[in-house]
Amino acid sequence: MRPSNCLLLFTFLTIFLLTSLIPPSSSNELSLRLQLTHIDAGLNLTVHELLRRAAARTKTRKAWFAHIRKGQGQAPVCWGRANRYEGEYLINLGVGTPPRNLPFIVDTGSNLVWTQCKPCRKCTSQPIPLFDPKKSSTFSKLSCSSKQCATLGSAYSSQCFANPDCHFDYGYADGSETIGYIALEKVTFRYSSQLPLSVPQFAIGCARINQGTMASSSGTAGFGRRAESLVSQLGITRFSYCFIPFIPINTKRSRMFLGNAAVSISGAQSTPLLPDDVFYYVSLEGITVGSNRLPFGPSFFGRKKDGSGGTIFDSGTFNTMLWTEVFNAVKKAFVSVIKLPVSKNTLAADYQLCFDTPRKRFSPYSLKIPKLILHFKGADMDLPMENYVVYDAKEKLLCVLIEEETDQSATNIIGNFYQQNMNVLYDLKNQRLSFGPAQCNRL
Repeated sequence: MRPSNCLLLFTFLTIFLLTSLIPPSSSNELSLRLQLTHIDAGLNLTVHELLRRAAARTKTRKAWFAHIRKGQGQAPVCWGRANRYEGEYLINLGVGTPPRNLPFIVDTGSNLVWTQCKPCRKCTSQPIPLFDPKKSSTFSKLSCSSKQCATLGSAYSSQCFANPDCHFDYGYADGSETIGYIALEKVTFRYSSQLPLSVPQFAIGCARINQGTMASSSGTAGFGRRAESLVSQLGITRFSYCFIPFIPINTKRSRMFLGNAAVSISGAQSTPLLPDDVFYYVSLEGITVGSNRLPFGPSFFGRKKDGSGGTIFDSGTFNTMLWTEVFNAVKKAFVSVIKLPVSKNTLAADYQLCFDTPRKRFSPYSLKIPKLILHFKGADMDLPMENYVVYDAKEKLLCVLIEEETDQSATNIIGNFYQQNMNVLYDLKNQRLSFGPAQCNRL
C-alpha cells in the first residue's frame, strides 16, 4: 500500500458543492421514506449464530476505527482483508440509466457512496453482478482536473500528475486497499408507496481494485458529514432511522427517513451533536445501573484536546463499547444483582458478560435485571431490557450486551442494538440528535 495516498484521504474537504453537485435547497427539502434490510435477515440463524456473527462484525468495525485514529481522525471507507466488515443494515439504490438496483451498507461513520464497477482488475465476490458503466446512458467519469473533483477535496484530485481520473485510494491497516475513480451518475430512490425520485449528477465512487468478500452488499453509502456523503449531496438537513428488534430476526424491514420525512416523535429527547466532519459525537455524561449512578461524569467521557476519546452514535456497530474502567463498573453492578453464575462456557466467549441459566422452565423476565440508563447532555436513554439483554434458550445463556474498549484514546460507541425500536433523528441544521421509543414496523 502507498501510505502517502492513504494519508491524503484525511485532507479537509470543502463544504460547498459546485453547480453540478448542488442538491435541492433546504426550503424545498426532499421527503423520502426508505426501507432497510438487516444483513442477517432471511438466513434462518439461531440466536447464538446471530450473536456470533454480530460479535465478529463488531470486532472488525473496532479495528477499522483504530485505523481511522491513526489517520488523524478522518474516515475513509476501510476494509479488512481476512475479516471484511460487511455492515449491519442495507439500503437499495437504483444506479444508472436504466437503473440497476444495488444494495449498499448504510454507514454513519463514513462519507463516500461507492460500488464495485466493471472493468475490474481485482474485485471481490458480491451477491449480484458488478455495475457496468457502459450499460448506463447517464454515467460520466470525473476528470481529476475538473472543478467538481476539486470540490470533493484534495484527497481525490491530488494525484492528477499520475491519474487523469478523479481518484480515490482507501487503505486499511492490514495493507489492503480499495482503489477506484469518482463518476457522476443518476441515482434513484424508491419506496413502495411513493413515486421514485431520481437525482442526476450524483457523485459515486467506482471501485476497481478491492480485497476481501462482500457477501451481502455491493458497496457503501456514507451518511457522514463531508461533501461527498449521501446526506450532503442530497442537500438534506436531517435524516432518521428506526431499527426493528434484532432478535428474533425476520424479513421485516427497518425504516429510514430523509429530509422532510424525518421528524421527531412524541416523547423524544434530544442532545447536542458535537462538531466533527464525519462522526456523530454526543456528550455522554453518566451511566446508571439499577438505582446507582456510576462515578463517571462529563469530564471523564469528554473528547480530549487531541480529538481522541468522546462518544459517538453509530449505525454500523452492533455492540456498545465502553472504556475499561466504565465497563468493569457496569459489569460489577450487573453481577452483584443478577443471581446467576457468570458463564465460563466457551460458547459465550464472543461476549464479555454472560450468565448460565437453569436448564428448565426459565424466563429472563423472572430475574431481577438492573435498569440501564445512559445520560447524555439534556437527555436520558432509559433502555428497555431487550435492548441490552439477550437470552439464548438453546444454549441456556443470558448475556448483557456491552463490550470493553481497552484503548482510552478510542471512542465510546453507542451501537445499533441499543438503538432498537427507537426513532433516532439526526438534525444537522440545528446540530441535535434525538431519540424516542417507537414501534419501528408501524412507522
